[in-house]
Amino acid sequence: MRDELLLGIDLGTSSIKANAVDRHGRSLGIGTAPTPFVANRSGVEMTPTALLDAVHDAVAHLGELRHRVAGVGIASMGETGTTIRADGPTDLPLVAWHDRRGASVVKILLSRFGASEILRRTGREARDVTSIAKLGWLQQAGAVVEGTWTGVAGVVLWRLTGALGQEQSLAATSGAYDPISHRYDREILAAVGLDHIAWAPARQAGTLLGRIGGPGAEWSGLPAGIPVTIAGHDHPVGVVGAGGEKNEVIDSLGTGEPLVVSWQAVKGAPHPVAPALPGDLTLTAWPGTSRHMLLWETLRPGLAMSSLLEHVGGTRNDIEFAAIRVQAEPLAVEDLLSMQAGDVPEHVRQVAPEVAWAATLEGYAAAAAQAEVEMRRMAGVTGRTLLIGGGLRSRRWVEAKMHRATGNLAMASEREAVSRGAALIAGVAAGWWDAEEYPPADVVDMTGTTFVPGATSAARS
Repeated sequence: MRDELLLGIDLGTSSIKANAVDRHGRSLGIGTAPTPFVANRSGVEMTPTALLDAVHDAVAHLGELRHRVAGVGIASMGETGTTIRADGPTDLPLVAWHDRRGASVVKILLSRFGASEILRRTGREARDVTSIAKLGWLQQAGAVVEGTWTGVAGVVLWRLTGALGQEQSLAATSGAYDPISHRYDREILAAVGLDHIAWAPARQAGTLLGRIGGPGAEWSGLPAGIPVTIAGHDHPVGVVGAGGEKNEVIDSLGTGEPLVVSWQAVKGAPHPVAPALPGDLTLTAWPGTSRHMLLWETLRPGLAMSSLLEHVGGTRNDIEFAAIRVQAEPLAVEDLLSMQAGDVPEHVRQVAPEVAWAATLEGYAAAAAQAEVEMRRMAGVTGRTLLIGGGLRSRRWVEAKMHRATGNLAMASEREAVSRGAALIAGVAAGWWDAEEYPPADVVDMTGTTFVPGATSAARS
């Protein structure tokens, strides 16, 4: 039917979005709800019930549009998840990916395998943000870990369809998954005591994982019988939604700021390294295809800006507006990493809030520009740089990017790229089109531009 729609659900760090998209890739309505993470004595987490209540609220905001939906795609933050038994999610909390719990598990992995072997096996470094670090910590703390592990997207899939599933780029965030062979590493799982539970099978984005049943339809207001797929990890899905191409460098501005390039992965080849860059490179699936992405994910601007706001007070909008015409030297990468960990350096504290804000954004722009040079060299990418993500709402950040552009620069017009990408991938499951034959996305050429119109609110995911 010509009036049918696709629904893309984006389970983000700060908000949950439900985007109703038509056959031309245009959004006809977006419902939102805050992601219900709360900080307590243990850390930052939410319950599965709170997550599902927020998803319900976001979808409900679509009103009558819900009844026209012909397929659902779910994208989400990585790492965060829980286990599910036959009767539903267990009592384990959904620990935020940026929560600092899990260092003891990382220590076990590094002692058992070493850093380079973990990279070779999983395509990413051993870090406390991974699923196995969080789940292992919970088990060490006395939690009963049983059932089948899946991420937050899998929790929503289960609520809608009763099926258990996972997607490849999200499975890769577990810290125990080989993104080339597409298998979980049983030796890694055994080393941290997590080989006794099942891990939901990881499928290519766009695979039909289930259809909405009666209980799911009653809960969500969506039609029974329509297909549901897991679209993938939010950053890769955002590339799809923004119209990113394989010969481009995609710079995703948000809570995290990964730089993405297409990568030809070869089984058994050494993991790519970039000694000139802080942190490691991550290998993951390009959603809906057999190709891979290489990501540099060291930058977490949203965490640093939150730390700065806690120090200076005020609102993001006010300080963003005040910083628009402020000239500032970029902060060093070491300062940015310190702020990401919650520690604002003394010399940053001593300057005016708008200067600190501008210097931080300039610092992130400078760090990303340096990383882009290295990633282009490694991947042989010669196309333009495409800016995507919620951070495009920050005029000051975009201008900092423009000042450092050395080649063709473009900006995605789509501000809800993740939820749009999830909807487009739902179209694959619904049989509307094949992967990468999506409706085009609008892109603004910024090469030579000296002024960026638009809102001045601060970056957010």
